[in-house]
Amino acid sequence: MDNQPQSQEINLRKGPGRVQSSNLLDRIWKYKLHYIIVLPAMIFILIFKIIPFISAGYLSFTDYSFFRGIFNSPWVGTENFRNLFSDPGFISALSNTMIIKLSYIAASGITALVVALLVSMIASRRLRNLFSTLFLVPFFIPAAVFAYLALLILSPDHSPILQMDAFVWVDPDHFRPLLVATEVIKSCGIPIIIALAAISAKRNSFLRIDMEEGKGGKRSFVYSHIIPALKAITAFMLIQFSTLLSPDFELVSQLVNPLVQNVGDTLDTYYYKSVFVNAQFGHAGVLWIIQFVVQLLFTLLAYLLIRGLFVKDVFSPVEGEARQQVTNKGRNLAGIVGSLVCSVVVLLFIYVLFVYPFTGKSTSERGLGDLFSAYTFFIHGGFDFAAVIINLLITLTLAYPLTVKDLPGRSFYKVFLLFIMTMGSSIALQDYLMVKNLEMVNTIFPLTINGFISILNVFVLKSIFNSKHSALKEQASAEGRGEFHAFFTLFIPKVWKPLVAMGVLQFVALWNSYYSSLLYTSDVNRFSPIMKFVALVTRNPGDTRPSLAVILEYGAIVSIPSILLLLLFRRWLTAEVLIGQSRKL
Repeated sequence: MDNQPQSQEINLRKGPGRVQSSNLLDRIWKYKLHYIIVLPAMIFILIFKIIPFISAGYLSFTDYSFFRGIFNSPWVGTENFRNLFSDPGFISALSNTMIIKLSYIAASGITALVVALLVSMIASRRLRNLFSTLFLVPFFIPAAVFAYLALLILSPDHSPILQMDAFVWVDPDHFRPLLVATEVIKSCGIPIIIALAAISAKRNSFLRIDMEEGKGGKRSFVYSHIIPALKAITAFMLIQFSTLLSPDFELVSQLVNPLVQNVGDTLDTYYYKSVFVNAQFGHAGVLWIIQFVVQLLFTLLAYLLIRGLFVKDVFSPVEGEARQQVTNKGRNLAGIVGSLVCSVVVLLFIYVLFVYPFTGKSTSERGLGDLFSAYTFFIHGGFDFAAVIINLLITLTLAYPLTVKDLPGRSFYKVFLLFIMTMGSSIALQDYLMVKNLEMVNTIFPLTINGFISILNVFVLKSIFNSKHSALKEQASAEGRGEFHAFFTLFIPKVWKPLVAMGVLQFVALWNSYYSSLLYTSDVNRFSPIMKFVALVTRNPGDTRPSLAVILEYGAIVSIPSILLLLLFRRWLTAEVLIGQSRKL
């Protein structure tokens, strides 16, 4: 009995701080796997993200010399900031960027809401899936090809369908609306599917409640369709705000021309021309830092709002599509007719790319055989596939720690990932200098390395798992099963389908993008297939080029791999997976 007070006294001497420290160390040891598996990704992030970020910060305050390097260039303080803000071109580009991006966010949100409601009124599940897939097709067409189609359709001389009196793309009054409309047509399939999934989840929820309560009844269209669609599209729009200063560079750069430069130049096109064309290196670091800081704030705000208000509308614990069919014949007919009307624009682009060029005979001396190279397709496709495999492994290992709610340092880890995600939101001189220092310019490796990291997919994957399987994870932990066991027997088996779908989308993003090839490759023989298309359509008027039909045929062939992946994996390309692409629009 005398030993008990003594034991209590010893425990009191240890104090609550030591007990908490012991508990913290115990939890760190318990979850040691989570700290270990992220190390390879962290090393990559350190080399290709953190070091360039530090370089960009220092670059902002130097008179950069290409021959001296960043850290040997003379220090100029805030002179670069003053020069940038006194440049009318920067002010114009900033204004254009805000107007174009905000217009796109509003237009895409409204369009997606209307189309999603129309499609949701269709009784046939197969017909709903057909329309939703059709609206998704433009997203899988490379931006450069889609921009060329938009120019061609509205061309007074070459349009295969419309008869135009003037070339409206050179009219400053029409350029912005046309640009926004083109981007909406290309990307609105994603918010449409996100909204349809939210409607389906809400209807499934109502069905489950009715079955549990033993009653049924009609639900208001507002509560069963409009409100869930609005919430899902609002979440999509918030994600768009996280890239407020970075519109689609590849689409804009292919559509803007000198006659509309004052209303069409965005910060990214301004950056590219200033830094990589005119060698105004003083603008590089400052402009990138401005974009980074602004978009980091909006990224954090969007994350907090989505997590607090909309996460259940986007990542529903209810799986599958609602089985309840629409019985109102008038609503069903309205949905079909409305969806058909909306699909006409998409079908127009599909016709011009995949049908029109193959209906006539080319008179050009250069045929498709002069452009198409099976070797180039195979090499770039193979390297893109390798990049996707690494990307999926990194996504898997970075996402797994976020499935543990009491992981020490979890909040800091999430903020760190958001920080890294914002670094990849815009083009950057420091990334080029890193590649140059590693002697990888004019090789395929920078194009591959750029596909290794997709931070938004990390959050999407953990949200998919946590929304549907967190109870199983907690049960496994309560039963004493280790984190290593849970990783291979629970986490991977539950997320492998969305993970593969993310890989498909990552391959499409790499295959369709020409920016990395434009930036890191000057040897035309090393161009990616899509970069060859860009070089083809941007040649000077005096240069020899193939006929219009041959150019379109090549564009169609470049687009086919992505379209085939869409058709093959459409069932796995769910709304939750497609959210990972929202930030790239």
